[in-house]
Amino acid sequence: SEVFAVPHNGIAAVVSATARAKLEISRGNALAHQRVMEAVMQRGHTVLPVRFNTIAEDKGKSTAAQRIIDRVLVARRDEILGLLTTMRPLVEVGVKGLWTNMEAIFRDIVASSPDIQSLRKKLLPSSAPAVPGRRPTNVTGQIKLGERVKQALEARKCGTEAALMRRLRPLAKDSRKNKTFGDPMFANLALLVDKSRQNDIEAVLSAFESEQAGQVKLRCVGPLPPCNFLELVITWDD
Repeated sequence: SEVFAVPHNGIAAVVSATARAKLEISRGNALAHQRVMEAVMQRGHTVLPVRFNTIAEDKGKSTAAQRIIDRVLVARRDEILGLLTTMRPLVEVGVKGLWTNMEAIFRDIVASSPDIQSLRKKLLPSSAPAVPGRRPTNVTGQIKLGERVKQALEARKCGTEAALMRRLRPLAKDSRKNKTFGDPMFANLALLVDKSRQNDIEAVLSAFESEQAGQVKLRCVGPLPPCNFLELVITWDD
């Protein structure tokens, strides 16, 4: 539905109407929530993210809009003004890091680990007779090898992410490490930075890519609302 502002004395809540008591927590709804915040930012406003599924209802003689004014824009005005002052010069940027050649990464993991090399050799076909009720040695070995490779890959991810963060940390007011997805992704970072430092972030990422000789690809997304660093929780309990 249409998005509109509920203003009061220089600040406003950006809302939309819904007939539902609760919204489904889905990718589509989350993206819509994000897009609204980004659109408000693009108009030059400072945004304080509010927890998804915050819904005000008409109650007695008070409309939902009036309750938002009374319980949020008036009752929490000092808090909101303080947060707006703090966040006005800042934006969130997201940084995702991926390896470009996983075959090379796995080869290097094997080459640098005598333990993994030894396990691989033990997986060669054996002439030993099978024992009823005992799991075949090669199956057990394959599971163990897979676990060791996974551990080594996670350690490699942590090391590469840490090297990247050492370069980015001086430019950030704060940072968050988010979950990575799939083997190639070694970093999924959120950075809270001064608006004036966004080009510096891009320069650091470009330099890091060059130093890694094409082995990594870094993607910077932003400016974004500071959802990883701030979430207003609004309740309507009387």
